[in-house]
Amino acid sequence: MALLESKKHIQKGISLSDKSFKAKLAPNFRLSVYLNADQLAYCVTDVLSRKLLHLQSYNFFNVLGKEEYNNTLRQMIASDELLSLPYGKIHIHILSDCFTLVPEKLFDDSKKTELLNFNQQNVSSINVKSEPINKTETMLVYGVDADTEKILTDYFPKAKISHSSSSLIETWITPNAEGEVLHCYVQPSSIQIAFVKNAQLKFFNIYQYKTPEDFIYYLMNVVNHLSLDQDKISFQFSGEVVPDSGIYKLAYKYLRNIQFSQRPSWVQSSAEMNFPGHFYFNLFCIES
Repeated sequence: MALLESKKHIQKGISLSDKSFKAKLAPNFRLSVYLNADQLAYCVTDVLSRKLLHLQSYNFFNVLGKEEYNNTLRQMIASDELLSLPYGKIHIHILSDCFTLVPEKLFDDSKKTELLNFNQQNVSSINVKSEPINKTETMLVYGVDADTEKILTDYFPKAKISHSSSSLIETWITPNAEGEVLHCYVQPSSIQIAFVKNAQLKFFNIYQYKTPEDFIYYLMNVVNHLSLDQDKISFQFSGEVVPDSGIYKLAYKYLRNIQFSQRPSWVQSSAEMNFPGHFYFNLFCIES
């Protein structure tokens, strides 16, 4: 991993490149980008071989308000030359906690703003979007800050933009699988929790937290609310969490059967691209 480098509001994180990564071959590659309130991470893969060629992350810190966030995002994208290459495919996934899930049978696209407003407040300054979550017969309705989306479409005019939880949930559901699994995608200030039983999504939510105690409160609240049997259920952790972190140690006091997820099997990588298999898991759910 590269040494951390800091600028105002931007901290450069992991940076790995395969020796076969050539900028001139960018039309043959896919750029996958993940964006949330605290982080932008991206990877480059070869479309045909599915080989992972480059991985980069940036963390945002001390960012106050939407305007400063968008200015920081714009500065970060503009300063990374690899993001301006003419990739053959570009897919951007945004984590927005302004969302709701609606059964496909009840969904009416003309009323998606009304549906989102029913569960969320202050949706006037956002663009409301919707998309299906495959394998679930569910629509995900969500909001993206209008200025943030404009920055992304200005820099990546041909990109497909989606909610990051859609592909995450799809990856977590294995057709015909039996048993109960509680999936937890952990990031510095957010956790995405999904309960899957016999290949069916039973629960999903996103929580914001500040301390390990906040984290375990939300996690155990879900466990208790769903009356999960800790002796039977499997707990799958993914994201940038390690066994010696405060979050993991606290979770281990309360939960049994904790395992770390591994990257989807389609990802091919060399020894140069060496990092824990559960790190940046969401990036490798973006295959299409």
